[in-house]
Amino acid sequence: MRPDREPSEHTLGRILGILVFLAGIVMLVVAFVLAFQAFHNPRIIIPDAAITGPTDTVPLVVWVQAFLRLILLFIMGYLGSLIAARGAHLFFSAKREPGRAAGD
Repeated sequence: MRPDREPSEHTLGRILGILVFLAGIVMLVVAFVLAFQAFHNPRIIIPDAAITGPTDTVPLVVWVQAFLRLILLFIMGYLGSLIAARGAHLFFSAKREPGRAAGD
């Protein structure tokens, strides 16, 4: 192996880091798009049928469902940021160290 070339495990680690980072970024984008849509069109969170439906619909159930959707959206954004941070960590931890790459 040439000393000026990265070992294959470093390259694989960097590629894996980039892929995990991009997966986290995609999750964050999806979470932000869903939040944007939900706040511009509240019917996504609370449909009209739940509000103007039959008289036996309990309002508390409607609000609990809306609250759970918002909590799940928050969790999705939080997990997306954790995954993106892990990908960045994988990418930077796989970089070449001068002493190891030359076989010293």
